[in-house]
Amino acid sequence: DRNTAIHETDVENLHFISTGSLPPNPSELLMHPNFQEFMEWASGNYDMVLIDSPPILAVTDATIIGRIAGINMLVAWFDRTPAREIEVTAKRCEQSGVHINGCIINAVVKKASSQYGYDYYGYDYQKEGKS
Repeated sequence: DRNTAIHETDVENLHFISTGSLPPNPSELLMHPNFQEFMEWASGNYDMVLIDSPPILAVTDATIIGRIAGINMLVAWFDRTPAREIEVTAKRCEQSGVHINGCIINAVVKKASSQYGYDYYGYDYQKEGKS
């Protein structure tokens, strides 16, 4: 029941659904017509719906979700996710009929450029809680 599954947060108009207990085969739930119906309902009732899925190279969940989603973004760790892994992921998505719209690079660490001597046009990255 979506009324008990959707949780409010301290942030106005931000709601979430947690994973709950994991079934033996989660991809079966994602392939069920109820998931498609729920996504249509959510898209009609929210400005934006974000789905965090497991890595596509690990399981098929992201491929199933990607076929339903309007926009698909890869997420990669700065300086940790090998470029080859991103290439293989993009190719697997393409082969599965999932269009990738872009890539989010997280955990970016500011580095000085030895060639030009500037620091990313003045952008500064700080850890949470520090100013």
